[in-house]
Amino acid sequence: MPGHDDERHARFDQLRREAPVWFDAPSASFVLSRMADARAWLADPAQWKDADRAEPEALIHAFKPADMNRPGDRDSGMGWMDEPDHSRVRRPIQAALVRRVARMKGDVEAIVAEQLDRLPAAGVFDALADYAAPIPIAVIGRVLGVDTADLGRFRAWSEAMLNVFNPSPTEADRAATKTAADAILDYLDAAMAERKARPREDLISDLVAEQAQTGSLSDSEIRVNCLNLLLGGNVTTADLIANGLNLLLRHPGELARLRADPGLIGPAIEEMLRFEPPTEGAQRVASADLALRGCPVRARQVVAVMIPAANRDPDAFPDPHRFDIARRDGPHVTFGAGAHTCIGAPLARLEARAAILGLVQRFPDLSLADADAGPLWRDAPFFRGLRTLPVRI
Repeated sequence: MPGHDDERHARFDQLRREAPVWFDAPSASFVLSRMADARAWLADPAQWKDADRAEPEALIHAFKPADMNRPGDRDSGMGWMDEPDHSRVRRPIQAALVRRVARMKGDVEAIVAEQLDRLPAAGVFDALADYAAPIPIAVIGRVLGVDTADLGRFRAWSEAMLNVFNPSPTEADRAATKTAADAILDYLDAAMAERKARPREDLISDLVAEQAQTGSLSDSEIRVNCLNLLLGGNVTTADLIANGLNLLLRHPGELARLRADPGLIGPAIEEMLRFEPPTEGAQRVASADLALRGCPVRARQVVAVMIPAANRDPDAFPDPHRFDIARRDGPHVTFGAGAHTCIGAPLARLEARAAILGLVQRFPDLSLADADAGPLWRDAPFFRGLRTLPVRI
């Protein structure tokens, strides 16, 4: 069912044509919708990432709430860090993660195979809840060395954490976010203490060893960035897998191409990331007065990138509203750009390739349970994920 999102993207098309830099008053942010502007802005090392440097009116402050974590944790996530702390924290974590991911292909394939074996042999199941969601939890748990036997608990914690991006949270939302953050951080504290006494073959042990050898990472920096890996490696990767499956099932010609040539899975994943990104925004804080396409921006004002709009910019992607798993155009910005490019991108790609190809090859008659029903999207600002994906085998 191509074109189910035509109205939404028609609005993005209009913005790119008429207001490629526009001011969104509710968030007190400028918004970019063209790929060239988006990539240049996100990759500019002169601009700030830390929400605390934004002007007081900016909505971005709500995404880094003072009461979410314990003292010291609030400023320990590399996603909010500027230099020199960003490089100091990111480099050892990224190096350790790259080493782990390089050895994870067999583990990921085994986890996918186990999840495939749990699916029914016939009938209808939820490809999100029963397949796409459990795989990333098991994988990131394997990387971190965290016990994820209770997959539902980790998924619930991660979903509750997404409330931090809700611009109008209720008191119940705030309480659920804090409870989930505290629960994950307590869990990681216990895991770190155990690894200091008895190291294992996992990322937490790697980071604890790095701390002991160089002193470059604090307990808080290890704890919070492992939390972010758990969150990013859970909900958004599950959304990538489910969004990708949804696209293939709504574009049967492309699904047939993939089945005929499994070697297309790499570019297919990139096209899924471009066409239906699981994350929808990224922002920086202007470090000085400047102009974007002639639009004046003051120091400390926020400039955000509208990822779905940039990813369908016709100047970057010919025929941008066509889903083409063999597309070889320039890169998307779903994982960001520059120094803050998503640290978990290689692992997400590895999981998505194995999970999507595994499902469509295991079940040659896989189809949507209701081909006439449109997708049901979860109500989570700045994230794009399905509530459910009923399929028939």
